[in-house]
Amino acid sequence: MVSGQEAIHVLIPTWRGRDHLATLLPSLANQRLAPAGITIVDGGSHDGSRELAERHGARFIDLGENRGFAAAVRHGVDAITANRIAILNNDLRLDPGWLEAMAAVDAPFTVGKVLAWEGPPRIDATWDLISASGIPQRAGQGSPDAAYWNQPRQIALAPWTAIVIRRDYWQLTGGLDASFESFLEDVDIGLRGYKLGFRGSYQPTALCWHRGSSTLGPWHPEQVRLSARNQLRLIARHGRPDWPRIFIGQALWGLAAARHGCGAAWLRGKYEAWREISSFGTGESTLNDLEAELFAVESITGISLFWRWYWALSL
Repeated sequence: MVSGQEAIHVLIPTWRGRDHLATLLPSLANQRLAPAGITIVDGGSHDGSRELAERHGARFIDLGENRGFAAAVRHGVDAITANRIAILNNDLRLDPGWLEAMAAVDAPFTVGKVLAWEGPPRIDATWDLISASGIPQRAGQGSPDAAYWNQPRQIALAPWTAIVIRRDYWQLTGGLDASFESFLEDVDIGLRGYKLGFRGSYQPTALCWHRGSSTLGPWHPEQVRLSARNQLRLIARHGRPDWPRIFIGQALWGLAAARHGCGAAWLRGKYEAWREISSFGTGESTLNDLEAELFAVESITGISLFWRWYWALSL
């Protein structure tokens, strides 16, 4: 069998997510292509998730404590022998053809079109973009669904909201870095894979719906702290000290955090990063090279206020 025909095992990291699993697991049961198996890795929720998982025939692994998304995924991948693994956020609802559409694509990693949970069709996630300042962007997030998002394409970076990976991709990149805990660990592995020559696939016929920020909520201080820290980690690992762009992007994101009452969390994240980073930037041009795609996609689909200010101040 080629990998595009191989069975896919589903892995779901979760924490305090029983109510979300109550929607996701039935949508997995309704897939036209049945998964090879389902493994749920829980961060010590004790909220009835185990009983729900067992009723749906899923394997349940309890880590006993919340170690973050990356650690849960690493534990799950180690416990699974399948060559292809679908990694799903717990707050998803899958179209019945999602797994079938993903299985038809032979790529190191594949993502589909993720739509917002409610309201008129709007993009929640497609593929990821990155700037030289370490600030990432989900292509199309918040935009109305439109023809532009219906074209399959090769991609460099992918959100891990709903993704299928091949084991060789995981092994050669080293997998998700558990030290990131949560937030931007998917960008980090994508950048490592990109430098190794891996390219993934965006398959828009694979549809699902995502609640988004359901564990902590949007602009939660802990989310801001981790994101603020991990943005600087991305620059230290994959970028170069392009100080004007770094300062502009980080300052604009800090202002956005402060506007949402998370200025102190933003500062804590930056302080944590500065304490651990011994050298700032590798001299690589990866982030600067990939920034061109961010500009190109935004120019086609509509430039947001954040990026308007960034381009105006940094170009």
